[in-house]
Amino acid sequence: LKWLKATGHLRRHKEPRSGDAMERRALNQDANGSPDASVPAGGLGWVQAGVILYAFSAPSAVMAVPYAIGMAGFVGGSLICIIVTCASVAGSIMLLQVKLAYPSCHTFGQLGGKLLGPRGQVWGNSIQLGNFCLFLPCALRFCALALRGIGFGLPFLGNCDDYYVFLIAGVCLLTTQARTLSNTKYFSFVSFVCVCGMAVLMIVAAYRYENSQKVPAQYFGNPESDALASLVQTAGGFTICAWAYVPAFLTVELSDCMGRPGLLSRSLVLSGVLNVTISLVVGLTVVQRWGYRVGEVITITRGVPAWTSGSDLNTAFNVFQLTGNFVSYMLDSVPLVRFCQKAWSPGFRDTWSPKDIWRYLWFSIPTFIFALLLSTFVPSVNTLLDFTTALTTPMVTQIYPAVCYWTLLRQDGRVEGDGSPSGRIPPLAKFSVGSVFLVGCISLVVCSVKAIGYVSLDSLRPPMSIGCEGWLIWTDSA
Repeated sequence: LKWLKATGHLRRHKEPRSGDAMERRALNQDANGSPDASVPAGGLGWVQAGVILYAFSAPSAVMAVPYAIGMAGFVGGSLICIIVTCASVAGSIMLLQVKLAYPSCHTFGQLGGKLLGPRGQVWGNSIQLGNFCLFLPCALRFCALALRGIGFGLPFLGNCDDYYVFLIAGVCLLTTQARTLSNTKYFSFVSFVCVCGMAVLMIVAAYRYENSQKVPAQYFGNPESDALASLVQTAGGFTICAWAYVPAFLTVELSDCMGRPGLLSRSLVLSGVLNVTISLVVGLTVVQRWGYRVGEVITITRGVPAWTSGSDLNTAFNVFQLTGNFVSYMLDSVPLVRFCQKAWSPGFRDTWSPKDIWRYLWFSIPTFIFALLLSTFVPSVNTLLDFTTALTTPMVTQIYPAVCYWTLLRQDGRVEGDGSPSGRIPPLAKFSVGSVFLVGCISLVVCSVKAIGYVSLDSLRPPMSIGCEGWLIWTDSA
């Protein structure tokens, strides 16, 4: 932030660029010249925006951070968490500067179109919207598993997770009626409280219960005897840090919901601090107590009686988890459905009349059905999440923002204030962009190793099946 102010980017991007005067006048208008309802007149505060950024994936991520620390080591896991978070914050700040330079761009892909041409717009839309579409079935499954974990579950649904998905799917569909991220602020604070509740319960469980199968963790890596499996598991720890905090997915859309978009940089720093603090406090504490062999989701950790069905601790944990993941589904679907609405019905009036409520519900139906089908017929949602992370998350959080910002820097560096050639880009700017881009490339490779490795190695492959007892379509078990 100090470098951005020193080099003038924060100041310069607050003013309209001379070639975009007509674009600025169209900032708050839709395709028909009417006020764009997706750009609210009031706006979020930067603290509210920071909570939304953190709450986007935290409810599912907080359950997995002990696994990240256990597999990558106390020091290794902590460094990965800090480095990836810092790169994600920096990438989002770069993306914000591009957004401030082109305030009439309201989506990830539109920014790419301005700087990189049509291919840049296709690239941006593919990685952002593709992730949104592929994460929805994961959020559905997370909600279903949390519902099943409350008390002793629902006896009439048996042991079939798919039935729980069908039961909560309708509630998830209704969350899309939030329509804008500014309407999610109160839900996001509820989600944040749930994340804190889950973190506290995990720490309480770690001190209340012993792990009968405890194997002490290492400072770097893990003590797995199989070298290849150990490497893939370490990559798994990196992958969790990669998808646990992804502010760039909401940066462009969220800046439109703020009265002062430039203050989103504070929101990004706040959310990054929250992510590192909660992740390290929970992860280090649990792994110190239970060893490195904790479950990829904490509730499946073997040798620990804390998560038995019907226990008060397990029930409270799953209530928090269910509520938080409902909000995650909401935050994931809001920009996705808004994109569909603008593509299919740009003249939509966006009122709360019964007619518009039904119309907007129909805009969300295609992606909802897609998510429901994937959640039901994909053999392993964990594997889906791994490949979704590898193929999209490093692109969105580091690589794409670095490429867009570098292009903006080159454009700004071509001329001085009087129009004479310049071509100078500060060395610190080159280092910052290069570092974020490098972290993104490393993350892409490491996350791919985890995704492929967990499918290829028998010892790490998750259970895979399609259907339930009575309509079992396929299973990998003998």
